[in-house]
Amino acid sequence: MKRLLILTLSILLCTITMSGQDFTDHLQSAVSGQGTVTVHQDSILDDMVNGKKQFVPEKKEEKRDLPGIPKGKKTKARGYRIQVYWGGSTRADQTNAQRAGTRVSTIFPELRVYTTFESPNWRCRVGDFVTRKEADDYLDKLKSARLAQGAIIVKSEVYVYQ
Repeated sequence: MKRLLILTLSILLCTITMSGQDFTDHLQSAVSGQGTVTVHQDSILDDMVNGKKQFVPEKKEEKRDLPGIPKGKKTKARGYRIQVYWGGSTRADQTNAQRAGTRVSTIFPELRVYTTFESPNWRCRVGDFVTRKEADDYLDKLKSARLAQGAIIVKSEVYVYQ
């Protein structure tokens, strides 16, 4: 019990004494028998290093310069995707799923490719179709291009652009 109390007090004391000193100040402080460090940096960087400001990176807008990719706000909705590959959990299955997606996106660049692993299977799904008819039309195109002979349409959460 005494040890726990002593340990708690020593941690509290260290925290109180260190709170008045920033990281860069601590780094530059003179210690006998050791070398010195001099830090030259912008005050903004100093504030970020010492936790006074939080760095929030700017969000980059997604590139949508491909034909057929709509512009606007992206929201989620219930819809359909075409599953062009479904395999096991091996590295070879992962490679096959990625290759299936690459083959589809090469010929149909307007279709988004979603290669995911849901234990225990790798799968590759393409497209964001709101209606079953849209998915059926693209499934026919994929089959005529000999990209997805065993492809099926599956219900999925899709992205809709407004």
